[in-house]
Amino acid sequence: MEALRQDDPRRFGRFTALARFHEGASAVRYVARDTATGEVALITAARPELAGLPAYRRRFQAEARTAERLAGGWVAEPLDTGEEPEAPAEGPEPLWTAAGYVPALPLAEAIGIAGPLDERALRILGAGIAEILSRVHAAGAVLQGLAPGTVLLAADGPRLTAFGPLGAAASAEARPGGQLSVRLGYLTPEQIEGKEVSAASDLFVLGLLLAYAATGTTPFTEGPAEEAARRIAEDEPELDAVPEALRELITRCLAKDPAERPTAGTVAAQLALEGAAGLARGGWLPEPLAAAVADQEARVLALDVPREDSEPEDAPTAPEPEDARTAPEPEDARPLPAPADGPASGAPAAVVPAGDGGIGEDRGTTRFLNTGPRTRGPPAADRGCAPASGAG
Repeated sequence: MEALRQDDPRRFGRFTALARFHEGASAVRYVARDTATGEVALITAARPELAGLPAYRRRFQAEARTAERLAGGWVAEPLDTGEEPEAPAEGPEPLWTAAGYVPALPLAEAIGIAGPLDERALRILGAGIAEILSRVHAAGAVLQGLAPGTVLLAADGPRLTAFGPLGAAASAEARPGGQLSVRLGYLTPEQIEGKEVSAASDLFVLGLLLAYAATGTTPFTEGPAEEAARRIAEDEPELDAVPEALRELITRCLAKDPAERPTAGTVAAQLALEGAAGLARGGWLPEPLAAAVADQEARVLALDVPREDSEPEDAPTAPEPEDARTAPEPEDARPLPAPADGPASGAPAAVVPAGDGGIGEDRGTTRFLNTGPRTRGPPAADRGCAPASGAG
């Protein structure tokens, strides 16, 4: 979480932005307060450079509707969706959605604080996500929205914060001619082969996510990034560091043949027969993470609505020193520009014309992101969704 930047919107409908919560490849999440009720919410706002693309807007709105249908359980309930927050007159019309705030840490940040999760925590994490996937698959849909930045760890269990390719994007950018380029962080063997994704594709990504949570790294990441697609399609995963009791199940999730992967319901039952909520009863986070979640909640609740002006009206103005009136401003005293956004790698990404409602994926390469333990530090430019240059 970090302070609002000068160009961040201050209002989203009835919500007043208080701080930045998480910055991803395609959107920024803000902590905000509902001016009608005083309750805290999380706003997911599309990046301005993407909000003007019809293909992006349609996908963003579709994913917001998916979140509404799945609300409850381990999915935060949406509060509002709007397109008209206070914003400069110039530029694309902003695009945002609001959900209830739950004190939680992105999985990538949690691994950086406390290292890999133990077996019980892994069971709760995997069972909670598998329960959500079961609901998605029962409706005949595919999620494609799992990544270390879209999964949150709350005091009572895991949460999902974003759905579909936009939430799990490793990079997203507007191209000339109104095209949208999106690259996913986690790809599957069938995607690399150019085949259609299915419910089994979500299980492969769940296997990758659990292996990451268990080890602090993701299978198939060793070696040059340009060979990642070949490793996903051909190599066997390295799971020696995964707890032995979970190794077989994760291996089955990572089967190259989608037909050999278990269903989400099977995974949920094998990980926590009593359900994720039952297994998590009494607490499930290691002490450093429980303390970090509690600290985040305290800091969020202490946030004040920012004043419209930056200094009090009656504040006296100190006289300016004579030599300061003509001396140039020191270079290190000038505000630093915000980090520039760009693609996650130099490899070409698929593009989608402005008239197409879909999202293209780069089938020739992939980027596995935030795959090593990290120390806690200043919020990164795409924490959980892109390499540290830099969720929410």
